[in-house]
Amino acid sequence: MDTSIIVRLIGMMGMAKAQEIVTEFEERFEAGQRFVLPVTALIEAGNLVARRPANRRMLASRLHNLIEAARKPDPPWIVREVTLGQRFVDELLAGDSTGSDLVNLLANGLMGTGDVAILVERDQFKQQMAHASVEVWTLDKRLAAHG
Repeated sequence: MDTSIIVRLIGMMGMAKAQEIVTEFEERFEAGQRFVLPVTALIEAGNLVARRPANRRMLASRLHNLIEAARKPDPPWIVREVTLGQRFVDELLAGDSTGSDLVNLLANGLMGTGDVAILVERDQFKQQMAHASVEVWTLDKRLAAHG
């Protein structure tokens, strides 16, 4: 899940949009999909909450509860452990699987560092878990274009 999904799950974009995402989540879960909260998306969501002009405490509590749910037995999602070491930095600077490096992605306004970091997390997760299919659930068209 990327930031666009997380902020809707906590109601930052309004409760109607939150309900749409909750319904889609339930459908995906029932279909056998499993979910990971990328650390990068959690950081981005927290930054968005902190910059809100109103309802920060409510949204912060909801984000806290969303993260906390990953600690429950049989969680709806997991928070993936990520190592922000040299390999991560190398893949981030190379633009991961986008076909362009970070400088060009940023300079051309194609993607932000957070989105590229989410792709790095996804690709490292794929390598570790050897899943046949790992995708980023996003409402961001540019991010979605990278599978």
